[in-house]
Amino acid sequence: MNIIKRLSALLLAAVIAASVLTACSGGADINIDRPLGTETFVATADQPLRRAVSPEQPMWIVHIDSWVNADPEKLIEAVPEDIRPYVVFNISMSISWNEDEQRFTLVEDGYELAKSWLRACAEKGVWTMVQPASGGPCHFPDYDPAEIDYDDTLFGEFFRDYPNFLGFNYAEQFWGFDNYVKGFPVTAEQRYIHFAGLLELCHKYGGYLVDSWCGNQWGQSINPLAMIKRIPEFEEAARLYSDNFILLEKYTQTGYQSDMESLVLGTYLSGYCGNFGIRYDDSGWTDESGEGTGGYVVATGLTINFERFALNGMTVIDGPELTWVDDILETNPEVDKKGYSIRKWEPTAQFTNVMVDMFRKVVNGDFRIPTREEVIARTRLILVNDVETGKDDDKYCTPKDFFDGVYKMENDGYLQDNHSFYKSSGRYPTLPTTAGFADKKYEDLFEKIIYKSEYNDLWPTIEDKMADLDEMFEEQYTGDAYAGRYENTWVTYNPYKRNQTASSTIKLKYNTAESIGVSYPRYSTGLIREYSDHIDLYLNNFNEDSPVQYKDDVITINGASEQPTYELTDRGTGTMQPKVTEEWSNGVYTLTVSHNGPVDVTISCSGSATGKLTDYTDAALTPPDYPPIYVGQLQHEGELFDTLNAEQIIKNGANGNVRNYLGQGYLLMGMYKGTAARDSVIIYQPGTYMLTLRYRAGGGNVNVYVNGKKVGNLEMNDTDGAWDITALNVKLKEGENTVEFRIDEDLPSKMYIDCFTLDLI
Repeated sequence: MNIIKRLSALLLAAVIAASVLTACSGGADINIDRPLGTETFVATADQPLRRAVSPEQPMWIVHIDSWVNADPEKLIEAVPEDIRPYVVFNISMSISWNEDEQRFTLVEDGYELAKSWLRACAEKGVWTMVQPASGGPCHFPDYDPAEIDYDDTLFGEFFRDYPNFLGFNYAEQFWGFDNYVKGFPVTAEQRYIHFAGLLELCHKYGGYLVDSWCGNQWGQSINPLAMIKRIPEFEEAARLYSDNFILLEKYTQTGYQSDMESLVLGTYLSGYCGNFGIRYDDSGWTDESGEGTGGYVVATGLTINFERFALNGMTVIDGPELTWVDDILETNPEVDKKGYSIRKWEPTAQFTNVMVDMFRKVVNGDFRIPTREEVIARTRLILVNDVETGKDDDKYCTPKDFFDGVYKMENDGYLQDNHSFYKSSGRYPTLPTTAGFADKKYEDLFEKIIYKSEYNDLWPTIEDKMADLDEMFEEQYTGDAYAGRYENTWVTYNPYKRNQTASSTIKLKYNTAESIGVSYPRYSTGLIREYSDHIDLYLNNFNEDSPVQYKDDVITINGASEQPTYELTDRGTGTMQPKVTEEWSNGVYTLTVSHNGPVDVTISCSGSATGKLTDYTDAALTPPDYPPIYVGQLQHEGELFDTLNAEQIIKNGANGNVRNYLGQGYLLMGMYKGTAARDSVIIYQPGTYMLTLRYRAGGGNVNVYVNGKKVGNLEMNDTDGAWDITALNVKLKEGENTVEFRIDEDLPSKMYIDCFTLDLI
């Protein structure tokens, strides 16, 4: 290759990477007609949050996961347009490490993959974060903020170079430390000191650090409460930059379930994180015996998600975790009229009918997420773990019997042996636990503060505790189905992991009828919203393992003045048509909904009761701002191209013989005439671009076509088994452009394509 061309390409890439970026307002879908903004994006210190997260602007983190050899653009397109503005896409570089060879075997170069996929997400105009770690093993280094300026690291680089970049997502921060995995000697303490530096950097650039924590038998001394107590650098950063810290409950281990919820909620309510959420997957699920994973379906997570959203003020969901089972999966390729093979992606039935539909209820404002202050007012009390001696469970966890009599399920165990996140009662709010308070303003909001060192003196017996709690929290329903309320919204569900019906009768607070009864089979969750003359219900029981099996949710209205009426909306996609029967007898209205999937039901009903509540607040969601338009280097990976007569797509090259590719794989084009590959690019600024192809070949040339017209050819060197680059200038229009590489004459040997990049000249 001409050395001048090579130097020009490299120099231009560096210039573009450091250039300022033009900002604009716009939509999640690519809207080329929208005008460019007049302001210029510049990454500066103490920026406001790039993308606010709040009860009015909740966040769903959807994974672009290396485990499924993802095509970022196609996964983005698979998320429905109506909820996409609220979605942040997570570049998930899950850890797969070969200790013998001391190398990653899923993503070989996390830095290069993150840049490539970040650029793809920027081209699609969506917010994006990067997940470099699962447990202690991490694709990116850990630093000490006392020894390094984070601006001079890749962490600062990502914030400066990518206006759609929102921050770093560290998953499963409970395992893999202290040489547990050979090659990753970082300790948990070092990781949390590193978090302190990241929080300061995130504050500087308006981004977020997401930390998902999972209670487990090995590491209570490294849970979030412990780190606030033990690591002063982290305590200070979480206190000063709490708006940039998102703490998640992570369902990977099967113990400490209620303890984990308590610690995460307590960290939020005491001001040490600005938002909290859930990252749910089946490895944290157990069957009714507390062992194994039998009976898991994605809908089992509806219970905790709705409870956290509607009652506890959660604003973030992350996942599902098992993307290769429950999210957006690659299907058989499609062949178009020109013979091109096109990789295709489709969401699973459970992703659509559980996760998407649940989040659609959130962003449509069908119920409201309460503020932190409202949750504190509802919770009323908090426990401060001030114990400094004893075992880790003593110093860093909730009291052993904290949840006894309150909402611990019958026959469930304590702490490590607490296997169920379901609750036997919704009368009482979640009992939060904290290490202290980030600010006295939070401390002053609580009606009752309990110190763990005084816990046994305050409540010598469970009966003493329950006497106090029963005085604080009124009984609002009877039965064994869970029912928890905030204002006019109830979260209800069947709390059993076995095939057993749960039923409850709930005193209506807003509707003038007397009560509503619910009877649910296993897996059913109901979101209920009361009004004076009608009741809205959302029912979801989707079972991907038995998609053609009807289950009956039974709703009863007691004390209506006349026979109620109903309207039902089937929200399911590819599900069976719901069946409904109704009965009116002796003043009791019974509605039986037979379904497998999500439905909305409105029951028009009223009675003669007086003194009902009337004050509630409707949700008022505001779609978040979209990222500024990115005009830096674009990058398209060969393994994601459409292909014609190509020899092989290597979706993941980690186990092959070719090294130093930039994405997750590459394309083996072959060598014969009639072979071609193409991809489409979205251009916001029309003009001349330098197209640089990264390839391996034995010489020859490949012709380049833009939007169906030949624009030149790329001369290739004999690279002797290494990667090289070749470039030419092309003109691209605003909007979508097709870039195509064709072998129009046989090559002397096989050609490989790693990727191509585009830089505006």
